Amino acid sequence: MVGGAPITRFLVIDALARAKGKRYSTFDVVGAGPRVVAGLIANHSFHVELKAYELVSNTSFRFNKYDFILISAMSSDKGALENLLSILEHSGYKGIVIVGGPISVEYEYLLKNYPRIDYVILGEAEIPLTKILEYLEDFVEKKYEVVKSPPTHTPANLLSKNKPWTNISESYPNYKVNRYYVEVLRGCSNYQRPRIKYGNLNCIDCLMCKNDDLEKRLICPVNIPPGCGFCSVPYLFGPARSRSVDSIVEEIKDLIENGAKRIVLSAPDFLDYGRDWIIKPKPLTNPCHPPPNIEAINQLLSSIHDIPEVKKGVVKIMIENVKACLVNEDVVKVLAKYLRGTTVHIGLETGSFSFNEKYLGKPIGPQHVFKAVSLFKRYGLRPYIYLIYGFPFMSKEVYIDTINVVKKLGAMGVEKITLYKYVKLPGTAFENIEYDVKSREKLVTKLKRVVNRVNLENKRSFVKKELEVFLVYSNGKYYGYPVNHGPVVYVKGLDNPKYSGCKALVKIYDVDVRNIWGRFLRIISC
Repeated sequence: MVGGAPITRFLVIDALARAKGKRYSTFDVVGAGPRVVAGLIANHSFHVELKAYELVSNTSFRFNKYDFILISAMSSDKGALENLLSILEHSGYKGIVIVGGPISVEYEYLLKNYPRIDYVILGEAEIPLTKILEYLEDFVEKKYEVVKSPPTHTPANLLSKNKPWTNISESYPNYKVNRYYVEVLRGCSNYQRPRIKYGNLNCIDCLMCKNDDLEKRLICPVNIPPGCGFCSVPYLFGPARSRSVDSIVEEIKDLIENGAKRIVLSAPDFLDYGRDWIIKPKPLTNPCHPPPNIEAINQLLSSIHDIPEVKKGVVKIMIENVKACLVNEDVVKVLAKYLRGTTVHIGLETGSFSFNEKYLGKPIGPQHVFKAVSLFKRYGLRPYIYLIYGFPFMSKEVYIDTINVVKKLGAMGVEKITLYKYVKLPGTAFENIEYDVKSREKLVTKLKRVVNRVNLENKRSFVKKELEVFLVYSNGKYYGYPVNHGPVVYVKGLDNPKYSGCKALVKIYDVDVRNIWGRFLRIISC
């Protein structure tokens, strides 16, 4: 503050994917959201620190030195949020508590049930948090009138202007090994909707959400939320908007300077990158047309590859999600040029195109995925597939179609199929629809068995292979995170904890459905 006034201190807590207070998977993932928030505060010249949940979830942490505490969480992280609020209460914390992230869609529930929460930022933080920073004293004294409104979507130029937090060494355990997600774009291009009549969903078959006019897709006359029926991303984060190449490259350089070795170019669909520039000033609301902006993707990947540590292979770059309907040979050639050997995740959800298209509002099916898998395999990329069971309206026939598709994907050499159980989330079209998976228990069991068989068969291909991994020492054991992503390796034959964070070579000697074991061969670099 100016003139000798006390410094206002902010603490951002990353509680994402902490469930009831502990991670059960993806231990090495660091999402982009909390870093964006911490960066925004720092860019407004305030004192801010970013800490992972694990670093603050104990009674010895000194919360009272902060005036504002911002907690980022998902709906599935209520247990972790409750733990933090309880710790704050017992520590006698008197400052302001703000909650954000995907859990923010439940703002009414949060404010009603957790009196220690002062504010909830719904959706994207840039515009509402800037308002808080500009009128700080009013918010401290709770004089500010809180307006309940739909989420505010940040313009693309502001996404590029904000510099996310990159001082990761002070923020995350095992900071040299983690996968850091760097936003290349925000939002989703799928503005189709479930076209069903059930409960509060009363589609009138106007087909506005399939209109060639991209602006008309934004509005549904009967207020069905946009996008896949199980997903809140379009509602919370709007149509896809790409960041500039320069802003992305600068962020990656800073992360590398602070110790990052694994970067994931994060997006609901990486192939949306630059598509919004093709149809500008229209919003990008069609998931499959126009085709990928190959020039933009090539410019982004080539600029990242020119970073010395990336070019030398010291730092590994990955992407995550793509929509199969955008995959063509030209774009796969570009991906393979820079990302060969890394994984690519494809959301299929079920094995029935008609179910996906009508009931889920996702115009992508097996025919798109088979083509994408074939191309990725041909050019040396490693396709992973996402499926979901337990959807409302998921018939016996859809389960059978899905089982058959899994068998075909296994025969095509898909390295991993991840099968999730459908979980009802706020802010989605399916939010108020009840469902009962018990009537499909036998089919679910069969689907799980087939998925496990495919995954085990493909995991066996790892046996006798040598893998480069980043080592993490925890509770007397070493875990290896594959440099090019893949299943975590239980590393045997290494006891000295000083190698945590180093890159090592291991040889795989055994696998089962969930696990891989490897024997330590040598340290590559530290």
